[in-house]
Amino acid sequence: MFSKKEILLWIVILFVGIMLAWSLKLEATEKKDEIYPNFLLHNATAACMRGIAQLMIQLNPQLRNQYIPPAIQQQILGHCSCIVDKIRVDYGLEEYTKKMNDYLWIKKIWGDYGVQCMKAGYLAGVIPDDLPEKLEKIQTDNKTKEDTKVEDNKTKSKKEEILIKEPEPAIFQG
Repeated sequence: MFSKKEILLWIVILFVGIMLAWSLKLEATEKKDEIYPNFLLHNATAACMRGIAQLMIQLNPQLRNQYIPPAIQQQILGHCSCIVDKIRVDYGLEEYTKKMNDYLWIKKIWGDYGVQCMKAGYLAGVIPDDLPEKLEKIQTDNKTKEDTKVEDNKTKSKKEEILIKEPEPAIFQG
């Protein structure tokens, strides 16, 4: 049926295949101290979704008190997950928890990553196409360009005149 050479060849091929599969396997490693707790991920994503809803209402006030369709909710969730994933990659849990109460740092980080995720197309069709560029411009325009001196334009205060009149004597006619 099969010759010894064919059997030997198939054994070698099987052995090489097993060795290749073993050496090229993908294995996810878990870092015990780098796991973001579920409540932090949930709270961050929920706050992001509320912020996007508020941004949409600011852009179009007629949307106030209207239900957000499930497809839009899914896009917003994808956008917020994109931001959270970028933060998890760039900042460890310890570093993030130390700085998370610093409002300016959080605002900058979430704003920067939010613009990146908008440019990646996570909110395509939900927000105007030029909004990421406008937001990026606003973030860079907030820097002081030149030192301007404001002249003291206080008005000179007038002396308060005392307008207390002495009571006139009452003349009784009788």
